[in-house]
Formats: sequence, structure tokens, C-alpha cells
Amino acid sequence: MATTVQSADAERYDIRTVLSGGVILGAVTAVGVVIFALLSRVLAGTFETIVRSVLILAGGAVCGYFPAASVRPRSTDGIAWAATLGLLGSVTFTALDTGLLRPFHVYHWTWDAIGGGSGFWYISVWWMGSTVLAWLGAWAYARAASRFGRADIRLLVGQTVAAAIVILAALVALGIGPFHSATMALAVSLAFVAQVPLAAMFARR
Repeated sequence: MATTVQSADAERYDIRTVLSGGVILGAVTAVGVVIFALLSRVLAGTFETIVRSVLILAGGAVCGYFPAASVRPRSTDGIAWAATLGLLGSVTFTALDTGLLRPFHVYHWTWDAIGGGSGFWYISVWWMGSTVLAWLGAWAYARAASRFGRADIRLLVGQTVAAAIVILAALVALGIGPFHSATMALAVSLAFVAQVPLAAMFARR
């Protein structure tokens, strides 16, 4: 029985898991972007900000913890492979974005105009950001698993979401950022950064 449980919770960073996970993550990201863009066309004001912020919060949780849930990292190698899955997800999304979303003008490519007609100046930044989110999520997962034998992904997601909401409220209350979906994106990033030492702290208890 113990052997069965241990096997079920073992790290999975075979090529099939990483590649298929990356494709799934990229496809889910593309769907989220399309929903975000379409809702932005019909919503306005505070309600639009709330809906877009919720989508960003959910998207951040998926990008940060789906790689960890797929790989189940326990070691440095497992964390690295989870981060690789996150990178592949962003590359998959870039292919879908360039091949489908751009030709159908799903949303305005403002960043292309800033870059003189090219999007490659920020696409690489997106790849790095996705990799870092997956890396932080995998790190938190591994720290939690080292304490309890297995990590509760729902608990980790709940902690990160709660932290992001608190950070968003603090940023807005202190006047550091407006109540905007971009501020939520910043809050989600900071929440993942905070999640790692929190997971380590709980792991030491």
C-alpha cells in the first residue's frame, strides 16, 4: 500500500508529461486570453476591472501551479522540469497567438507599435515570466511536499490567491497602484514570490 502511494506521488518529468503539459498549458492560456479580450469589448468601468482581475488571478494560479501538479516536484530536477513545462506552455501560446489570434485581430497589438512593429521584444519577456511563475509554484509545491509527504495543490492555490488579494488591497490603499487588472497582475507575481518562504516556513514546523 505504501509503495502504491509513494509511486502515485513520485516525480513525473518524462518527455511525454512535460511536452503534453506544455501544450495543454499553452492552449488553456490562449482560451483565457480570448475570453479576456472578448469581455473587454462588452464590459466597462469597475465591473470590467473586477472581471479582468479575476481572470488574471485565475490565470496566474493555473500558470504557476499546473506545471507543479503535472510534474509533482520533490527535487531540484523536478522543480527545473516544472519550470520547463511552464516555458513550453508560453512557447505554445506564442505559436497559437501568432498563428490564430493575431490574424483574426482578437485584440489590439499595442506592444507591437511600441516595438516598432515587432512583438519579439516582449515575447521573450513573456517566456521568462511564465517560466518564473512555474518555477516559483514548483518550489512552493516541493517545500510543502517535503513536510507532509505530498502537497495539497488546492491549499497552495488558496494561499496564493488570498495573498494576491491582500497584496492588491495594500497596493491600492497605499496609492502604489490603481485598482486595475495590471495591478492585480503585479499582486499575483508578488504573491508567488511570498508563497515560497511561506511554504518553507510551514515545512520547518
